[in-house]
This record gives sequence, structure tokens and C-alpha cells, in this order.
Amino acid sequence: MAGKWHVPFNGRGISGHATQNFLWQDGPVYIMDNHRAAWWCWLRHLPAGESIDVFHIDRHTDTLGSNLPLWLAALPSQMRGVPIQSYLSFQANVNGVPGAAIRWDNYLSLFFEHERDNLGSVYFATHHDGDAPNLPEGSWFDVVPWCLPKNLDFWLEQGNNWLFNIDLDYFFCDMDSGDCRRFLDSAYVKDVCASIKKHLGSGRIKVLTICLTPDENGFSGGWASSEALCSEICEHLGIAFSLP
Repeated sequence: MAGKWHVPFNGRGISGHATQNFLWQDGPVYIMDNHRAAWWCWLRHLPAGESIDVFHIDRHTDTLGSNLPLWLAALPSQMRGVPIQSYLSFQANVNGVPGAAIRWDNYLSLFFEHERDNLGSVYFATHHDGDAPNLPEGSWFDVVPWCLPKNLDFWLEQGNNWLFNIDLDYFFCDMDSGDCRRFLDSAYVKDVCASIKKHLGSGRIKVLTICLTPDENGFSGGWASSEALCSEICEHLGIAFSLP
């Protein structure tokens, strides 16, 4: 299989807030289990000092801000060039308890703080789960699910330095029974992927990050369901990826 393992596959264990079970790359495409690694991936492809456009598709906003000053203080002022293991190892002390400075729910708010002067268009397609983005009011677009397939191609045409960020938990929801099930069908996924593939090919999308969020009884229904959807997306995009 083509591609590079920046974090070798460590089994289908718990990802939680900070465990990185794998990180794989093929060109501008990265696939991971824990979304916290996405910021590291973006900085390997986005030109420093140029306008950055952001499209975030995720059940959650990933912009937690409760301890943002403490998390920022634990990081170097320049994140470009930081090795992946150093990136994953940064620790912050919050209320006397040490923990990962970069987590699945705050990596995007940290990115916005570091790149605030370089942000262009920012789109959020979420379930409104999590803190509002730490951006000025009116500076970002809120996308509802039924508008995404029809308009995605048009929106992407408006920018040139897109980072495109997908968490597969966007395609799932919780049921009254307590189960987590997929609620957006294959035709929806196919249409979204058609626009992504087009603009990866054109170079408008500089980097694509895909996160499985696969914890059992979690937001994507477990490893099996998230891997199945990942395979579906990879087939549409022409990416040869599968986990051992």
C-alpha cells in the first residue's frame, strides 16, 4: 500500500482525548484515528504567511476554549517544523493536573490562535456540538447538512489554499436507543467526495485530513463502522488505504 505511517498502527484501541493509534499520509491526504494530529499535517502543506481557507466537516466544532491560554503557553510560538512525536507530547498543567496540550477538541482553536492573521474563508459544517469558533462574529460560515453537497463545489471555487478537514462522526448521530448510527447515505457521501476529489486534483485543496473517531460506543459507532465509511470515502477519492 502506498503512503507513509507517521504514527505506525498500534491496534484498534481507545483514542479518547489524546491517544494517537495511527497517522498515515499519501501526498496531501492524511488519515488518522484521533483528530488532534490534524494541525501538524496542515502545517506541512500550507505556505507560511499566505491566506489559508478552512473547511471543517465534523460533528463537533473542535474549538474548545476553556483553558486556551494554558494550552497556548505550553506550545512553542512557531509550530511549523515540529516533529510529530514532539507535537503529540506537549503537556499543559491545568488545575494542577498535567495532560496533553493538543487534544481532539482544541487543536482547531489552537490553530486559529496561531494563524489568526492568515485566515481567509472559514466554513463550519457541524452538529453545533462544542464551543463556538474562537473567531470574530460574522467571519465564518455555518453550513447545515442539506446545503453541503449542492454548494460545496461552488464554495471551494472561491479559494486557493484550502485545508479540508473531515471527521467521520459528522455522518453519524445518536439514537433514542443509545446506539450511534450513520444517518447520511452513500449518495450524500459520493456527492461530497466528488467535489473534494475535483479540488484536490486542481490544487485548490492543499491538504485533506480525515479522522475516524473510532472509539467503541463513541461518536462514529466503533472501529468497524468508521473503517467502513473511511473505505467508502477512499474509494471515491481514489486513495488506496486500509488498516492492517
